[in-house]
Amino acid sequence: MSLSKMKLVSIAGLMGDLDDTVSALGDTGVFQPDDAADFFSDKESLIPISSTDDFSSLLEHLRDLMTASGIRPKIVASQRFDHADPEAVRRHIDQLDNELGKLIREKDGFAGSIAECRRKIETTRHFIGLDIDIQKIRDCEYIVTRFGKLPNESYRKLSSYSENPYVQFFPCTQDSGYYWGMYAAPLEEAHEIDRIFSRLYFERVDTEDMSGKPKEYVSKLEDEIIRLQKQSADNDRQINSFVTQHSDELTELFTALCKHHAYQTIRNHACKYHGSFVLIGWIPSEYEGVITKALMPVKSLQLTFTKAKDEPKHSPPVKLKNRFFFRPFEYYTEMYGLPNYHEIDPSWFIALTYTLLFGIMFADVGHGIMLLIAAIYMLKKKKMPLGALLIPCSIFSTIFGFIFGSVFGFEELLNPVYKALFGLQEKPIDAMEGGTTMILIFSAVGIGVVLSMIAMILNIISCLKRADYGGALFGVNGASGLVFYTSLIAGLVCSLVLNIQIMSTAYVLLLIVLPLVLIFFREPLSKLIKGEKNLFGESVGSFITDNIFELFEVALSYVTNTMSFLRVGAFILVHAGMMKVVFVLAGMFDPIGYTITLIVEHYAGGVVFSEFFLKLLTGLVYGVIIWLLSDAVLYLQKLYQMKKKETKEK
Repeated sequence: MSLSKMKLVSIAGLMGDLDDTVSALGDTGVFQPDDAADFFSDKESLIPISSTDDFSSLLEHLRDLMTASGIRPKIVASQRFDHADPEAVRRHIDQLDNELGKLIREKDGFAGSIAECRRKIETTRHFIGLDIDIQKIRDCEYIVTRFGKLPNESYRKLSSYSENPYVQFFPCTQDSGYYWGMYAAPLEEAHEIDRIFSRLYFERVDTEDMSGKPKEYVSKLEDEIIRLQKQSADNDRQINSFVTQHSDELTELFTALCKHHAYQTIRNHACKYHGSFVLIGWIPSEYEGVITKALMPVKSLQLTFTKAKDEPKHSPPVKLKNRFFFRPFEYYTEMYGLPNYHEIDPSWFIALTYTLLFGIMFADVGHGIMLLIAAIYMLKKKKMPLGALLIPCSIFSTIFGFIFGSVFGFEELLNPVYKALFGLQEKPIDAMEGGTTMILIFSAVGIGVVLSMIAMILNIISCLKRADYGGALFGVNGASGLVFYTSLIAGLVCSLVLNIQIMSTAYVLLLIVLPLVLIFFREPLSKLIKGEKNLFGESVGSFITDNIFELFEVALSYVTNTMSFLRVGAFILVHAGMMKVVFVLAGMFDPIGYTITLIVEHYAGGVVFSEFFLKLLTGLVYGVIIWLLSDAVLYLQKLYQMKKKETKEK
């Protein structure tokens, strides 16, 4: 649950050994080069070593070819092209481009032509009502014609131009916003008629490609699309055949080019010092022995390893290092930005809060199991990282579904289980009970308060680790913010809920007002700690004005962030309430109608759910499961109600 510890590697050796050193470091796959000149105060004697990367453009071209042909670029264990010279590789890729690239360009051409034909069909359909050869209209020598669309409102205004016999619009079709058609005018009146229709917001449509009657032209385009689709399908078969024969070769070539590119990147970070070179970079601490062993054959080298904490002026690269449960949530951390090396990795906190809140909001045993199936499919079949993230979420959804006693919306199905295991007559938490509802709402806000406090504490630790003492002490999410937020919450809870009056004058001044004052003056106080001058920026008045509004925003953010957790409790109530409505509707029908209603509800829910996760898979599984279990559930419900009635009578 932390970042990998990094070490700085300083390497010095003879220039003749630079290429061997670079190759050895590149083969380890863990060396991250840094600019060597940045680590020396005297830079005049250091000459940067920079050379053209002969393989970079080839790598990008090959990557594009592989992606376009459906091959996923990946690194494999192969040395087939490791020692090939750039010219030989270039000729090889040119040959691939002549064969595979030509097929891909043809495929793109077919797709573009089909799209253009469909665009023309869509436009021409608006003029199907014209039983006239459009080409003959365009060939008229003394009459101009304009095809296009006129807004509905403008079409109604045409009557105001009745005194001009040439202002005539001939509509063909109409949609929600426009009339589609044409107008014609004598050549000498064309300019004036165009001006009038322009004021009416007439939009012209290009008909240069149209020939014959619109209906015939559409039919011709449809035939052309069929012809192009057949050619495109044949092209796809040729591409698939080529990929089947040369997939391994392309992947091995891609691997070699990636290696050469990595080697060149390392080499370009080195500096020349007289007859020697200096190369500096970062490695995870556990790979110190690997680097030493890899460079051992190069005799002229001198290695120095330094801990990252001993290099405060430089920022090491960040590598997340989390255990199995937290590792999938690195996906979110990387999405929003990796932390600084001197900060805390928030992946574990995201994992705990995300799974906890997800489980509470989507608490249903049946839905949780279906989500688990979908997540495993996404991970194993589709190789989607989101699948690994959803697996723990589905587990928590199932756990909280058991706590709330919901299985596909059946709220009493697990009551016999509770009685057998815990001696309870019914589920421990009924979300729709009056008293329980308020407890859930307040509990959701309480969870939000605790999580906000933990987040503030983590921020304080991160600020201290990167030596930002002003942010740690006076920041909105620093110590001052934590004291203010905690004291205010504690005071309100004690006064309003526990009826304990702790908000005395001293309490308010020291624990609420004083932290706000420190937050207000956090910028000058932070500058004072750093020993900087000009504490208030341009002017004191401007500082006060800006920070008054900012302080109001800060206070508002505390309230909104806390109250936003109400949605957690709301989700629980919405789920239970929605399912109750569904069962009321289902109860209006006979057993067959009851079953069909449940299938439709769960299938619809599955479709909405799967639009975000896995298209129709979840909905289909919902339908099948409900179809198989519905009759059994009806029987169990009746049996349970009978036993419950017998127990009350006894």
